[in-house]
Amino acid sequence: MSSSRREYSRSGGKDGRDSRRRRRSSTASTSSAMSVSMPSLNVTHKRVAVAVILSFCIVSIIDLHKLLSSTADYNGSRSEGRRSLLTSLYLEAHSTLLPWAHHHLVDVLETPDFEKETALFWHVPKSGGTTAKRLYQCMGKTLAHRVGADPRFGHDHDSEVVVFEPHQGKDWKVVNVDTTIKQGIIRAKTMGLVQSHTTDLIFTMEPAFAGENLYDEEHKGRFLALFRHPVERAVSMFYYLQAATWERTYRPEWANMTVMEWANLPNAEENYIVHKLVGKSFGDTVDETDLIIAKELVRQRFIVGLMGEMEESVRRFNIVLGLNMDEERNRACMVEFFPEDATPVEEEVEERETEKTSATDQSNSNKHPKFDENSPEYKSLANRNPLDMILYQYIVKLFDEQKEIIDNYFFEDNASKPPRDEVNLHSFLLVETQVMSAYQSHFKITSWMLLNHLAKITPAPRSFGMYRSLTYLRAFSQSGGTTLQRMYWCMGMTLANEVGDRSKLETFKPWSGNPGQVLNVQVATHQGIMDAHRRGFLANEDQPHVDVVSTAEFELAYTLLFNPEHKGRMFALFRHPIERAVSKLYYLRKATWEPTYNKHWKTMTLKEWATKDRGENNWMVRKLVGKDPSAPLSNVDLELAKEIIHTKFLVGLQDRFKESMQRFNIFLGIDESDPQNHRCIQEFTSNVKTEAIQTQGEKNAQNSYSHPELERNGETWISLQRIHMYDVQLFKYIRDEYGRQGVLFDTGADVEIQ
Repeated sequence: MSSSRREYSRSGGKDGRDSRRRRRSSTASTSSAMSVSMPSLNVTHKRVAVAVILSFCIVSIIDLHKLLSSTADYNGSRSEGRRSLLTSLYLEAHSTLLPWAHHHLVDVLETPDFEKETALFWHVPKSGGTTAKRLYQCMGKTLAHRVGADPRFGHDHDSEVVVFEPHQGKDWKVVNVDTTIKQGIIRAKTMGLVQSHTTDLIFTMEPAFAGENLYDEEHKGRFLALFRHPVERAVSMFYYLQAATWERTYRPEWANMTVMEWANLPNAEENYIVHKLVGKSFGDTVDETDLIIAKELVRQRFIVGLMGEMEESVRRFNIVLGLNMDEERNRACMVEFFPEDATPVEEEVEERETEKTSATDQSNSNKHPKFDENSPEYKSLANRNPLDMILYQYIVKLFDEQKEIIDNYFFEDNASKPPRDEVNLHSFLLVETQVMSAYQSHFKITSWMLLNHLAKITPAPRSFGMYRSLTYLRAFSQSGGTTLQRMYWCMGMTLANEVGDRSKLETFKPWSGNPGQVLNVQVATHQGIMDAHRRGFLANEDQPHVDVVSTAEFELAYTLLFNPEHKGRMFALFRHPIERAVSKLYYLRKATWEPTYNKHWKTMTLKEWATKDRGENNWMVRKLVGKDPSAPLSNVDLELAKEIIHTKFLVGLQDRFKESMQRFNIFLGIDESDPQNHRCIQEFTSNVKTEAIQTQGEKNAQNSYSHPELERNGETWISLQRIHMYDVQLFKYIRDEYGRQGVLFDTGADVEIQ
């Protein structure tokens, strides 16, 4: 252990103290969704301008995974844990963080303890690792890398850890192991390298293997790495391999090959970073699940640096390593490697990588052309590395986020630390969907529309007062949506749903004695939405006024009915997915008018109903992300659904109907003191009315039927839980979101439209 590390520990931080930031957990939940679009309207007005209600039915949620939940910070106070990730299971740290990483590595949020942990640098080829190694050699650190086991120095067969200087007069030291390869890692493990506390920094090219084998729960590691854009790294690697005759992987035929030819080789390197992080060989396929695991690993366990931000990255590494930058030697090395008049950082690093690092090291770089994003070479390499492309964009976001975390490691008073800014989830979603277009262009298009056709929900001061032009959208069955529609009709609102279908856009009153109106568009089906779009629904200023649009076809509705100038807002009532599935059976037994009606369901038992998918598995997630019933779902879809809920939905819960209605009324700008509105609210939120809903049998009079409750965790419950696994997890998240959104209403804030 170097003296500079110990000195920094005494003067700069809390020696030996664990300052992990605590995450707060909250209860997860689901609800039925509504989205609204309205013209400028004060919150005290009786009605909103235009609304589309999405009513979601969702079955109750079982805790299949222990979710790492957090408090979303709507009012600007500290938010310690919303962990984004389109690509998925991101909130579920225990199910995605690999066991060795969970037990053997220090969390990024923990303050370094230089006496107890040993740092490891993952040397990603062609990403600045050689420069990092030379810098810390310059500072006199004791390193573990290839040179330590070089036979020329006579320590390659030692049975104990030995620290030595490989070159007289160079004043830098190594330990007698080669931790860059798996065989050397096993030898280092046998010799007790980490347990010996002799090494300042371990270098490896096998992060997963090293993390699993070198460390244990008593002797943990802290991982650092420099990352580079996957296409730039691949191009640099190609030109290096053309000349690297000393490499085991060298092929003479590559010398005269073009980048395009190399990129199209059947055995060309693909998704290198993801492969290495999850510990898979290059003969194994990596997929979206591996990407999820890789993301969670770098987020929780890696201090990330960027080759394009080399000096800032090294500054952070120095803090994590406990280096005293007041020491003259350390300052001199930083000046040598990062002079004030340096060439652009990446060029400087690339050039520095050409220098030899030991007597046997070869040139680690070759000057080569660069390719822009529109070149066929760039596109070909990007298409070969889609997961690495997504992961790199994510790492760039983490790099921005980690600055404050690292700079705050050694505050004397942890309570006075400034709040940690979360990655902007909205922007993050856009970045990921843009990159993801490498293999799914439709996803990019619809995600852009999702971001720009629907407003997001943020707190606003009460003085905000007026709403910009929007339309509200609500969907999903068996979750209380029919009750919502009837209450707003009672208030005299105009709805667009499944009632009415004429050639000219107009409103009419379908029921005598009821002040509610409907617009004659049929937006409950795909065909109806497309017809409404062709007829200019919501596109013309002179069209009839509408308050709420009700549909279950969320994706198609926001894609066709809205635009950046006329946005929609979502609000929804959600229900436990398993409870919804049970209710659905009892409804379908009598719903002879439904096109999906099957006479066999009339005598089917609930146990039989739960034995297999009846065409509605994970219905809520599918509707949110726009996937057909036959299409496979993944954790990526689940996380995207969570992001949509978090950024676009005001959520309500069927089992908290009255409170949810109060929130919706604020959201819609409804004056509850108005006598007519007050009467309708009392009628539809009273206990008597709620009980009546359960016994009605008429379609559209009440869309619900009384039925026995299902035993929780019984055989049938578990069967339905398996079928609706993703909806169950999403519902738990929605319950959590419901709790977080309470701050919007507890503080009396309006709901701002952006």
